[in-house]
Amino acid sequence: MYTTSTIAFGISLLATLSHSQRIDKPAIRANLDYLKDGLFQNFQSVGHTFRPWDNQGWIPQYCLDASQSQDNGFNPDDITTYEITYNDCNTAWVVCIHKDSIMSIDTLADLFGRVPAGSRSFIRHILSIPDKNGNAGNAGDNIVLKQIGDDGLEVFLHEVSHSLDAHAYDEPASASDHWKDELSKDSAVPDDYSKSNLAEDFCQSSVIAAYNAVVPGGFPPIEPRWQEIRHQYETVQTIQREQAGSILVPGGQCRQRLPNSEVVQKPSAKRLLRGRWFRRASTKPDVSLGEGIKRIEPIDFDVGRCGDDIDSAAWGAPRQY
Repeated sequence: MYTTSTIAFGISLLATLSHSQRIDKPAIRANLDYLKDGLFQNFQSVGHTFRPWDNQGWIPQYCLDASQSQDNGFNPDDITTYEITYNDCNTAWVVCIHKDSIMSIDTLADLFGRVPAGSRSFIRHILSIPDKNGNAGNAGDNIVLKQIGDDGLEVFLHEVSHSLDAHAYDEPASASDHWKDELSKDSAVPDDYSKSNLAEDFCQSSVIAAYNAVVPGGFPPIEPRWQEIRHQYETVQTIQREQAGSILVPGGQCRQRLPNSEVVQKPSAKRLLRGRWFRRASTKPDVSLGEGIKRIEPIDFDVGRCGDDIDSAAWGAPRQY
């Protein structure tokens, strides 16, 4: 039980809380796994088709760089690039999947298609790769999935929320005084991961806000302690409705998109072209935005980071699952 003096102390503490500091509040749950069934049943996947690129010698620059990074170190030749076209958007998403990834293209296309069109539009690429431990992150509006399987809708909603926080709302919400003020009114946070920092708390609260807005009956029936975190998820629900046209709610069409990263040749394809094979280069895939789609300007931010004006060291490691 929290007394008035305890809550007053929390308000005083949060007034000086920086964006990177851990949040010193109890969590009402260890994680948000208990929301998975309700989310999956009520966020229906949009109709879609997908196809691998005709020539896999080409790859998005982001997928090439991320797959070869020091943290990952994969051979780009083991990455297959796909286009997914959803019925609510005339521009395909370009995604990359490692041959040993536990998430298939069928599952990825289905789960990503459950993310509302407005929110989905703030994601550029998705890279799914194997890993010893399951974790995910968002780097510059690109989602990296490591050992994430077929129950990852909550993961998608969380990672997409980083991009929404970065540049879908009037300001990076998690770094605002308004967010700190609303958090100070609650006696707890949604789960253990929410305690990491303000950004992660905002994105976990966004998952709950999406649940509360879409699942019949909302969040309180499934969470007896909902009042302890109500200012957090209700604030997100208000922000996404008033500042971004209910961007967390399914429906509508995509009217804006992030530009895809440059399409480049894999190193192996370049070597073949330089050798005595005299192989003619295949046509470079066209990844330009469709007619009538407004361009969203990219923001360069680090894994898990929700804004471009915070020191990257403040954001910590990718989320573990």
